[in-house]
Amino acid sequence: MQENYQPIELPSKCLLYDGIDPSAVKIRTLKGKDEKIMAEISNVNFEKKLCQVLGNVLQGIKPEQLTLGDRMFIILWEAINTFGNDYPVDTYCIDCDSKIIIEVDLSVIEVKTLDDGISEPFQIQIENGSSIGVRLFRVEDEIKIYDFEKNGKSSFGYRYALTLVDDRDIIQREEFLDNLSAKDVAKIRAVQEKYTHGPIMEQTYACPKCGGSGRLTIPFQLELIFPYGKTLERYYGETV
Repeated sequence: MQENYQPIELPSKCLLYDGIDPSAVKIRTLKGKDEKIMAEISNVNFEKKLCQVLGNVLQGIKPEQLTLGDRMFIILWEAINTFGNDYPVDTYCIDCDSKIIIEVDLSVIEVKTLDDGISEPFQIQIENGSSIGVRLFRVEDEIKIYDFEKNGKSSFGYRYALTLVDDRDIIQREEFLDNLSAKDVAKIRAVQEKYTHGPIMEQTYACPKCGGSGRLTIPFQLELIFPYGKTLERYYGETV
């Protein structure tokens, strides 16, 4: 059976991907074979299994190459185009403190894109007057970080060492970060915030109980693309 892929414009505009033609990046909606993979997801294999699913639905780019903002955008696209715009979120009203269910419209979530003309590495000047190159996190970094943490190690230094662009190995980069001032390390971390992109997973809500309003953070959960339990019942309870 022929699979229907369609073009998708990523929030990064593919500005950070070497050798990737933005017009060649395409996507399809989720199928039963993708759900089989998601059914195997656990805390132990989450990053790798999710990467496998993205590899199935994407053409033109490897999922490991994706920035985290682009990955979240793809997940949101799959949720909308596979299951629809409405997504139920459990939360508490900030006014009456009641537990409520808000039907979030995923299609109106704001998406932040990168400005044209940017490129990696981003050059950061540190206190000693030298400059260091920093890049944004990728999906492959998240996989490495998870594997690093499996042995009970703190990944803070390792995490940001991965983003340094130079000829040193990862151990040397960690040692370099250990000896920087906290201000310089904060500058390196700030790169991720400055160039954040992708869906802004927030939405305003009106409490159905007291009428109060607030701002809701939409959690990144597997249920977005693999509904189960109460979420599955809310989607299809009246149609099956």
